Amino acid sequence: MSRWRPSLVSFHLGVFRPGLVTRSQVFLAAKTAIAAGLAWVAALAADPHSRPYFAPLAVLLVVQPTVYDSLSRAFQRVVGVVAGVAAALAVSHLVAPSAWSIGVIIFLGLLVGWTARLGPQGVVQIPVSALLVFLVGRATPGYGGERIVDTLIGAGVAVAAVVLSPSAPAPGAVMSKALAPLRRCTEILRAISRGIGSQWNPEQAASWRRDATGLIDTTAMARREHEEHRLSTRWNARARRERAALDRAEDALTSGERIATYIRSMARALVDGSDHARPMPTLAAMLARTASATEAYSAWTASGGAPAGRRRLSESVDAADDTLSSALARVQDRWGSDPAQWLTFGMTLAMSQRILAEVARPLGPAEREPP
Repeated sequence: MSRWRPSLVSFHLGVFRPGLVTRSQVFLAAKTAIAAGLAWVAALAADPHSRPYFAPLAVLLVVQPTVYDSLSRAFQRVVGVVAGVAAALAVSHLVAPSAWSIGVIIFLGLLVGWTARLGPQGVVQIPVSALLVFLVGRATPGYGGERIVDTLIGAGVAVAAVVLSPSAPAPGAVMSKALAPLRRCTEILRAISRGIGSQWNPEQAASWRRDATGLIDTTAMARREHEEHRLSTRWNARARRERAALDRAEDALTSGERIATYIRSMARALVDGSDHARPMPTLAAMLARTASATEAYSAWTASGGAPAGRRRLSESVDAADDTLSSALARVQDRWGSDPAQWLTFGMTLAMSQRILAEVARPLGPAEREPP
């Protein structure tokens, strides 16, 4: 028989069971339910003769795990409802309900939402509100105004609920998302290292460039999520203790963006030189060490600067520096003054050096031997 844990519960066939629903989900569900009930009471107080169905519905659609997402949805819903009601009131004086008028309202409503960049909820809300007022409002005078009032009350109660009882972002989740670009950089460096260590070809080089170009999306997504966490934390008194983790995540994300740029330059250069592809074990070994240093930097950042992680980072950077110095000496003997080699494959050396400089930033002079 499983042991009861109050932090983890789930509903299954009407019975609480541990393990399937997290504590934060239970908290969010309770907050949403209470806010929906309060929105109904507030809307009835504003108009005792109404049936304010849309007030609790607004709460259900607005309340999200983070303050940022909730505020964004509240804005989209209010703007969408107001725009939809206004459009329906304007059209209702010109045309009667029919298949083509309904189609026109949906078409124009979606275009207006996309043009205003309201987001998914706001875009859909405009034609939905317009249709309801256009079809129902004819038989119910004042329906459009009531819908706006209910939406404003519901959105207001929802915003108050998330601001007064916000969910603190989990430090582990924040850090994991911020480290995603760095971890992807490590994977690509290792893939290039394995490839150029043996016989490689233009198709492989092209795949490395595609992977490196894909880092743009990875870093952009991580940056967007990080900014959302920062905005939520500004409104979240419970998250003050997590701001140090957000600062570490910011450093990791900035490093990931820079290293991604270096890897893209490296991959483009390998594509340029792929017509003369041949095994390059020296550069392969250097990239493998660079990838290990990048991985150690990610681990140190995730650990919150633990001494053991710092020692591992220092050792990895020193080993990569040594390998870089050896590689530079060997290619100088082989390439000499051949500009074609330096302009293509030499970029691998230059970008590796920049990557090592980036991950070595936390280390003091005494912790890092010069290459």
